[in-house]
Amino acid sequence: MDSDKAVWVYVVRGGSAPAPDATGVSGEPVRCVFAGDLAAVVGSVPLAEFSADALQRNLNDFDWLAAASRAHHGVVEASAADEPVIPVRLAVLCRDDDGVRRLLTERHDDFRDALALVNGRAEWGVRAYVRPPADDAAADRPISGADYLRQRRDSLRRGRSNLAAAELAASNMYRALLRHAVAGHSRPSSESSLTGRRAHLVLNATYLVDEAETAGFLSAAQQFDQSELLTIDRSGPWPPYSFVGAAGEL
Repeated sequence: MDSDKAVWVYVVRGGSAPAPDATGVSGEPVRCVFAGDLAAVVGSVPLAEFSADALQRNLNDFDWLAAASRAHHGVVEASAADEPVIPVRLAVLCRDDDGVRRLLTERHDDFRDALALVNGRAEWGVRAYVRPPADDAAADRPISGADYLRQRRDSLRRGRSNLAAAELAASNMYRALLRHAVAGHSRPSSESSLTGRRAHLVLNATYLVDEAETAGFLSAAQQFDQSELLTIDRSGPWPPYSFVGAAGEL
């Protein structure tokens, strides 16, 4: 291993399959490091850009972080094309290949348990937003300051009522879809401020779904598209980022 290189870890998987045809966060070809019945898909990256100090600076650079995240996810997706994988969080580095092998050996049971959980399954995301009410074109224009304040108070009251109803509908949807999944996570909406929407987010959920149940899950999700209270966004299938737990945190 070159002294001016470090090893970036993308996924952990089983078997002896070769590395996918993909390039990593520094444009490097990825490869596999094997230890027993496990393998890690990794890439050798220059310490000049990926030492602790340099990495800290780069992670605070939005453009660099966005490019690295896309490249990292690309390797994860390519690795997951034909077999179950444990996606590893961004910016996990080992000093050399021996460090990767030690990691695979020391965490062997955790990795095997996580791979068994996600085998034959994929992650799906569902977000629900409060559907904006139709504009009331017939609303009277306020004729005084007091009339304006009354209309404003009534509007706020309706907004609170609509939000409460949308939150209840989203909670019911989460539970209904969970019946078609192996597992699910519902994160607080405050964790997803960068959604690209101005509408109020009331559900940010991920589900781990068996391949055989995918059609049933999507059919159940589509039933909520006509909701008068919610606007629904679905995404997937994804590698199971949300369901490998500490095995993906390393």
